[in-house]
Amino acid sequence: MTDMIDTILADPLSAARAAPRAIGCVGFDVPIDLLLAPPIHSAHLPWRTGKSFPVADRWLESGFPQWSRAILEDWAAGQFDFMEAVIFTRGDDAAQRLYYYVCELQRRGDIAGPQPLIFDVARINRPTSVARTSYSVRHLAQLLGLTDADLADGIARANARRATFEAWEAARGSDGAAHARRARASLYAPINELPDTAATPTPQPERRILLAGSVPPDERIHRAVEASGFSITGEAHDLSLLRHGPAVSTSGDPAEAIGRQAQALPIGARSFATRGPVVVEAAARARAQAVILWYVEEDEAQVWQIPSQTQALAREGIPALVLTRRSWSGEDGTAEQIQTFLKDLPQ
Repeated sequence: MTDMIDTILADPLSAARAAPRAIGCVGFDVPIDLLLAPPIHSAHLPWRTGKSFPVADRWLESGFPQWSRAILEDWAAGQFDFMEAVIFTRGDDAAQRLYYYVCELQRRGDIAGPQPLIFDVARINRPTSVARTSYSVRHLAQLLGLTDADLADGIARANARRATFEAWEAARGSDGAAHARRARASLYAPINELPDTAATPTPQPERRILLAGSVPPDERIHRAVEASGFSITGEAHDLSLLRHGPAVSTSGDPAEAIGRQAQALPIGARSFATRGPVVVEAAARARAQAVILWYVEEDEAQVWQIPSQTQALAREGIPALVLTRRSWSGEDGTAEQIQTFLKDLPQ
């Protein structure tokens, strides 16, 4: 399966370009059940690392993260013109702001490309938030020409994906970097439907780390950890393979079922989940002896969760390395700080 993952990551939009209908998404909480509804192929818009995005820099202020600059740079270059629409989420501040910029740039004629749409997820734990999120699912389905039967098929496919991803998480061990590549490839293709997807247990490392915070651009943090003889055996960020949550009900109104699930997911900067218990639970699941909390410079909303995370970890006696205001590219001494931290951990 490794070769197939490498092929997907070498050209993330290959399958989308070959599909009769393709849509994109920006943000990790756009409901997978909606995105997997036939007859549409969906893919997250890919990002690339780099220090120079001259076209995007003409329009985006410094508060936009690098991944959004990379996406807008490629959008302006026509890389996504083959898609009929791109769904942005309100669950991520940068994704929401990028949606408005794309709308305005298209209105002015500065860029072309697919129709931008918004997934209006509401996060407060109350019935009106569920109703609003379910309405957004229904509205998007109508705009895309999807029927209730299509949504039901999407739920079935998404539940199969959830089951596969849970099995992969349970079987993972010392393959942290490979697991991160698999998670990234899952944004672009239905990797759980590829051949040879059975969960194969890997050797279990003695020195285990949980990575939490911002979503890294690739597996470079995993590699830095592995260089010190440790393995990342779990992630508590929005690209975790467990991000889709538990199975969605297959009975009743499919749009309501999808909306109820999406509203309750504890991911995204706008989630009202208490992050302390979440990171402790993730550390226990990963059997981690320490946690790395890594936040990029532009991730202003989520850093407010650090006190609750560090306090909860301290109560459990779990050491934590807190890295804030970091460069998304990782070229700021992050690897060296991680290796110093890991060197001083008790054996």
